[in-house]
Amino acid sequence: MALASESSETQVLFEQGGVFIHTTQDEAGDVLLGGKIQVTRKSDGAYVEWNPIRDMENSQMVKPDTDWTVVNTVSYQRENSQTTESVTVAQPSRRSRYAMSFPLVDTKKIRRSKPGLGWSYLMFILKDSVSLPPLHFHEGGSPALIRELNKHVTISTCLTDSCLLIVLPHNTDALSQSFTELKIMGETSANKFFKDPYTITLGGFSKVTNFLRDAVMTPAANRPIDEYAELMSDLPSIFSVNSQAEQSYEMVVTESPLGPRPDVERRSPLTEAEWASHLDKEGRVTDVAELQRKIFRGGLVPSLRREVWKFLLKYYPWNSTSKERTALRKLKEDEYFCMKAQWKTVTPQQEKRFSKHRDNKCIIEKDVIRTDRTHPFYMGEHNPHIEVLHDILMTYCQYNMDLGYVQGMSDLLAPILVVMEREVDAFWCLVGFLDDHGLVMNFDMEQEGMRNQLMQLNNMMQIVDPKLYGYLQSKECSNLYFCFRWLLIWFKREFTMDNISRIWEIMWTGLPCKNFHFLMCLAILDGERDLLEKENFDFSDILKHVNELSCSIDADKILQTAEAIYLQLVDYPELPDTIREVIGLSSEENGLTENGSHASESSIEVLADPSE
Repeated sequence: MALASESSETQVLFEQGGVFIHTTQDEAGDVLLGGKIQVTRKSDGAYVEWNPIRDMENSQMVKPDTDWTVVNTVSYQRENSQTTESVTVAQPSRRSRYAMSFPLVDTKKIRRSKPGLGWSYLMFILKDSVSLPPLHFHEGGSPALIRELNKHVTISTCLTDSCLLIVLPHNTDALSQSFTELKIMGETSANKFFKDPYTITLGGFSKVTNFLRDAVMTPAANRPIDEYAELMSDLPSIFSVNSQAEQSYEMVVTESPLGPRPDVERRSPLTEAEWASHLDKEGRVTDVAELQRKIFRGGLVPSLRREVWKFLLKYYPWNSTSKERTALRKLKEDEYFCMKAQWKTVTPQQEKRFSKHRDNKCIIEKDVIRTDRTHPFYMGEHNPHIEVLHDILMTYCQYNMDLGYVQGMSDLLAPILVVMEREVDAFWCLVGFLDDHGLVMNFDMEQEGMRNQLMQLNNMMQIVDPKLYGYLQSKECSNLYFCFRWLLIWFKREFTMDNISRIWEIMWTGLPCKNFHFLMCLAILDGERDLLEKENFDFSDILKHVNELSCSIDADKILQTAEAIYLQLVDYPELPDTIREVIGLSSEENGLTENGSHASESSIEVLADPSE
């Protein structure tokens, strides 16, 4: 909540007292310069300001050549200490040279104190590499300040130093251009969103764009490519805090530290005879791990998809019998039509007073008539499958009332309905896709899923392909916005219907690791790297090129490359813990073995907010 402002041109957005600068100017001990920190909004943007507490009565007594006058001495007890120390608290006599005010967009980094070291402090490092005096929060409030700053800029934790926060201005122009070029959002909706990204709801898809507020990227200034190739270094930056030297590190890597990329072989799709061999007399699936390994290696023959997808999407339990599945299907059918009846019986008068239902209905009606209309299953006027698509999505709004419908869900449903054909089966498979495979987080209003995926993909690229990452940074593309559509709907628009069906069933196995879709992204970019660099593509060129890749990517090659990258990561002994966590590796696990095969359950890893 904004506080009362001192002028009509400045609005105080945040204020915290008890914020001190520690100096050693006084021979008697530490000198504490008490003050308060504010985040203000001015005509040219947000500012961070720290001003010392003023003592107007003493200001008349100060000599012209004196910066500070000591007016009292107090005692305090440091946290985690039983010793009471005497220190001097200096009060300002006039405008102090320590007072500071700077535009938030000029901030390059923020160094924060390590946990458990007493008072927390923050030190702002500006773009010209000037380090401002550390600000010590004696009364707390530093996490709240970071949260406030995060509303105006992008703040992310440095991959190699958890005490270092990277600050970047919001690049709404780049994201808006990404949405337009990738055909994700309508122009009108995009314009509304970017005018007020924190309060405008775009009938659904704004729910998947608020990630901009928190999206994590590394700095992208205009620098030479060679310099940007040195991404993660051990170059020390010395900061002085309470006369103690503290070092900050950023890794520098010009070539990938990973070993040679191994050759990977795929196999033919699982056949009906192989599937039958995994069923016992009562219809239970046996040796599930081996079955999943076979599916991961080659997918399924199309005739098996209608049955096997129900297991992969958690509609049917792997250990259920045929008889149990028949009973379960009847229960799920009743549950589905009960939910469907709820929205079907909403009267026109009720709808006038039910804005969320009205909005969902409007967006769904617009989306389904333009979803895969060139595919034979959805082609033609008055196609009954379009109505089924509509009804399933409307019923999903009843199933998940908090989320409702968000643009992109129709893309996920379309291939499932093609395979299942039956409305009820397609609905519950969609639920499994969204809920059990983590995609629901892609559409959540808080946008933890998309925010963290962009961050994790960014971090992985620094390890897997630092040269390409350096090139993207030099072109101000390291935000990876052009991957947004890939992550949001799992490459649905990048491959043909048959290929995306095969890719999805492979990824639904959870093999060879968690978040295999990140490795798919890296594999696609690996195949385009030489062209991007040869043609010297800039941000707009890359967006256009990525969009033109649609339905022209070699699915087998990408799957092979993605698995090979995974094997490189597994064999790298110095793989950062953050990357190991993303792909689900522990010190004892090495993922998919040559024989069979450990598999971690697929999910979207959510990292802690840097401000907490």
